[in-house]
Amino acid sequence: MLYLRVSRSTDESVSLARQEKELRKLAEREGWVVVAVLRDDGLTGTKERERAEEALAMIADGRADVLVSWELSRWSRMGLTAVAKLVGVLQDRPDALLVFHKEGLRSDMPAFGILAAVIAEVARMEAEGTRDRIRSMRSYVLSQTDPEQMRWLGGSPPFGYRAVARSGAGGKVLVVDPYEAGYARRLLEGFVRGDKLTDLTRMLNDDGVPTTMSALRRARQKGAPTEGLAGGMWRITTVRKLLQSPTLLGRTTQKVEVGKRSDGSPIIEYHAVADAQGIPIQRWEPVVDAGLWAQVQERFKKRGPNQPRKAASWLSGLLYCSKCGSVLYANSRKNRPVDAFRCSNKAIPGQTCGGVAISRRIIEDYVEGVILGMIGGLNEYRVTERIEGPIDAGELDSVAQAIADVQVALGRDGANYAELIPRLDELKATRARLLSQPARVIKVREATGRTLSEAWEEGGIPERQFILGDMLDSIVVSPAVGTGAASKPEDRVDFVWIEHPVDDDYLSVG
Repeated sequence: MLYLRVSRSTDESVSLARQEKELRKLAEREGWVVVAVLRDDGLTGTKERERAEEALAMIADGRADVLVSWELSRWSRMGLTAVAKLVGVLQDRPDALLVFHKEGLRSDMPAFGILAAVIAEVARMEAEGTRDRIRSMRSYVLSQTDPEQMRWLGGSPPFGYRAVARSGAGGKVLVVDPYEAGYARRLLEGFVRGDKLTDLTRMLNDDGVPTTMSALRRARQKGAPTEGLAGGMWRITTVRKLLQSPTLLGRTTQKVEVGKRSDGSPIIEYHAVADAQGIPIQRWEPVVDAGLWAQVQERFKKRGPNQPRKAASWLSGLLYCSKCGSVLYANSRKNRPVDAFRCSNKAIPGQTCGGVAISRRIIEDYVEGVILGMIGGLNEYRVTERIEGPIDAGELDSVAQAIADVQVALGRDGANYAELIPRLDELKATRARLLSQPARVIKVREATGRTLSEAWEEGGIPERQFILGDMLDSIVVSPAVGTGAASKPEDRVDFVWIEHPVDDDYLSVG
């Protein structure tokens, strides 16, 4: 049996075709009959491979006697855990043979266990180092203020934008989507003049505007056929978040810890990514003007607190229906706690989607196993930042708020431009003076003494959502194909990971 794997199918990879060709030659020389060829294509180095597990199972139950793989580091980067699985199978099948071609490693060699352990542990350390470099790269990309260095880090583009290839360089950037931008302006203008969130939500649904996660939207932005594709269903909570999102100003948001609860758990909010001086970085062309956006935020303040409801599960907001693209909500039946996630369109009369549902316990257990299998053994770190230099951060914040106040005033009917515009110019000059003062950000990374697995077990819903935040964009759930044991979560779930583009020239920095 041959096991083939690449992390991603590219011209630079040792392709599956090349691996199979070389391994078949080896099998022919040894006189082995190839009874199966198992392939894992496009999976990350720390994610358990389905086909790899199947290959070990075939050896364990006697369906195959020899397993041949290109190299041990391609077999798994889970370190000693991977070696333990191999050794366990060999103990049960001492007559079986495992061969890793590139390293020239065979299980019938006297020192196989020691050599395999060393190679696997080195591969695991390389995978962990790659993860640290990706995190560092992500922070670096988000911190760039030069328009030529701006890149989109993947996932579904915010409403009002679409992703396009970056001119003359790798990666992608966001550009304004005229179709969605028109609706974004209508939403904000309507809210400022007093329209209810219910009416704005109904307008989007009546006009058939696709939701950000829908198949119809993805096809439309790619220029692909859209006939028969579902556009999803807008909800009041989604529209409220959109109206308050700084992404409409061309900014990128990230999770920020703003405090601690009484039990010591962090309070997490989404803030716009800012530069070293605390000024939000404008990464893309704005969808709406700052004055209109500021008026919307002012109206929300006057309407009182609009706190989102407490999440029922750490998967809340991550699960989507494969049939219509709508979010799956955690809900319960009479006199029973939350027991399932169900498509939000299922209970809406006249909707064509029959709805998708999945047991909360089953999906949480499965996703938890996948996530902890990938990152559970990594160390948890606490990162703190401080700004060094003569810059007065408090004064800078005051100026930024004053500029925002003037912009709001300029957007009002009957604004006194003769008085407000000189004031705005004066504030901008003060900001420019403050920004010209040298400053640098000092980051300190300190180990908490816990692994991510331990942090996961000890954390609540917000802490688990924080851990998932920079790696998982969404999870698409398909309808069950059977009942009971026949309906397996791995057959119904499709993970949408956040892509982290890595440039070789950046990896060489620092």
